[in-house]
Amino acid sequence: MELADRSGVSRSTIRDYEGDRHDVHRATEAQLRFAFESAGIAFVRMEGDLFGVCLKSSAL
Repeated sequence: MELADRSGVSRSTIRDYEGDRHDVHRATEAQLRFAFESAGIAFVRMEGDLFGVCLKSSAL
């Protein structure tokens, strides 16, 4: 699993999080977010507590 390798988060933790078996801890969330952002993904705060996900623009 590439996400596990890039983030340093175990595959079982990612599976549990994806399967909604438990909430993600703040430290784990930070590791996952850093891995996504390093791969060119941007998180955009939306209305309320929602977030959007998009590719980072190279023009910025």
